[in-house]
Amino acid sequence: MNIRKPNRGRIEFAEYKDTGVPHYKNFPMIEALPEILDAVEATKKIKVFKEFNPEELQLSSSKRKHCVEQLTTYLIPLNKHLEVEQKLSIFIRQGYLSRNITNNDHIRRMRNAILSLKKPEMAELERQAHNVPLPTSSALGIIGISGAGKSTGIARILNIYPQVIIHEKYEEKQLVWMKIDCPVTGTIKQLCLSFIKEMGELMGGIDYNEYKDYKTDELIIVLSALALEHHLGVLVIDEIQYLHEHASGGVALMLNFFNTLINTIGVPIVLIGTPKARHLFTKEFRNIKRITAQGSIEWDRLKKTNSDWKTLLEFLWKHQWTLKKAELTPEIEEALYYESQGIPDLVVKIFKESQKRVIGVGELLSASVIHSVAQDQFRILQPPLEALRSGDKIEMKKYLDIFMSYDPATLITTEEKRVYEETYGINLEEVLYEQEQDNQLQVIINWLMDADFTAEVARSVANETKLADLNQWKRAAYQAALDYKAEPITEKNPKLSGKDSRARQSQRKYKPSSLFPVLALKEKEKNATFYELIKRAGYVQDVRLRLGL
Repeated sequence: MNIRKPNRGRIEFAEYKDTGVPHYKNFPMIEALPEILDAVEATKKIKVFKEFNPEELQLSSSKRKHCVEQLTTYLIPLNKHLEVEQKLSIFIRQGYLSRNITNNDHIRRMRNAILSLKKPEMAELERQAHNVPLPTSSALGIIGISGAGKSTGIARILNIYPQVIIHEKYEEKQLVWMKIDCPVTGTIKQLCLSFIKEMGELMGGIDYNEYKDYKTDELIIVLSALALEHHLGVLVIDEIQYLHEHASGGVALMLNFFNTLINTIGVPIVLIGTPKARHLFTKEFRNIKRITAQGSIEWDRLKKTNSDWKTLLEFLWKHQWTLKKAELTPEIEEALYYESQGIPDLVVKIFKESQKRVIGVGELLSASVIHSVAQDQFRILQPPLEALRSGDKIEMKKYLDIFMSYDPATLITTEEKRVYEETYGINLEEVLYEQEQDNQLQVIINWLMDADFTAEVARSVANETKLADLNQWKRAAYQAALDYKAEPITEKNPKLSGKDSRARQSQRKYKPSSLFPVLALKEKEKNATFYELIKRAGYVQDVRLRLGL
């Protein structure tokens, strides 16, 4: 018996089936899940479209324009969809291996997990004494450009599974998946409240208003208890780029939040975002034991040589509501790629609007129509699209929502890397790594100088007060600078005056935020020496300004 709530997944009563995987046997929360799918079966489950109905060509031109809009709701399974489906299939099942409702293991896991949040030392002793099952969960990161179809695709893949399974035999309810959007405020507290509200609407018995005034660390405990009580299989957090380190209370709190979900509670999580969220899968987040243990997926725009590009075009071309059917010529394919740059959502929109343009007037698609429609109706998108067309990596960095490789290390091709290293005798990876470490230091120094501390004081206290969390580092550095400023003026601690404004500007310029402009300049100015370029970029100071001459 299936029950469906509006705008949500299915509710089913458990029917236990042999999974065909020996180590899943006697795990009811796994055996109640749908069968494990192969690629062909998954394609059938994921796809959302109707076969083209030739009878619709008999409709009037105004009605045929309405028919074109059907394409908006269609989902054509591509290779990325199948990759995500396979990972999620493993993900959910592996997460349930440490939570078996046929014995007391899941109760011990629940008790120990909550104890870990309140008294971690006691929880560790309990684990050793009572053989508490370790969590088998991990995390998956999905980073994709806007318009690639990642959110729609994930939603469709999740709906392969019932959202709630009722185990009458064990008197348990299993929440297989839950998907929430990261709030635009970008705070862990709001994310926790969104979780609690959604959980209440799905499972009932939870008063969201009761928790509004809770502190963030208290909410994390509530969230964890609910996830365990309702046997949450996977938590999907979309729009993760909104999660700000500063708004959330710094890196430490964000690390604690994700670490709690994955390592302590044992709930697998999927983080979805645009390339702006890439920092969540680098730097400090690599330290989380199981984060991205399933690997991360990069959902980029389609390349012309990619089989998915051909698949998408061939599907679209079967859905023409014009009275004259255009052939998919190389000229038309080139026009569509030029105007969309392989962004799936934009391909569909241009194809739709081009059909509407000629229905009732000419009734035939052409490359010139596609170019005209794109330039007229999608004019606002031309600057980012032009950046993609030009391949100008500096320009592309301005549009991170549609440009995947914005990190300097990934902007540079293997061949470019080899040339730079051979020509200038440098290890580019080491230089970029050191630059990344120095960038935050320079942020603190500039911030202190903006607060009217001298360059000498700013650099000194910034180096002395280094902390992992930028906000805490700022506070520590500011206090140290105040203490420094309060000291008597001595030869060792002179206050800058007169010509020092030029020296301060020189200090600001000393460490630019990126090495990439230097490398880009070298491409344009072949005859310039590397020394001249790094001096111009600010890596080499003018000694006269440094001395205040």
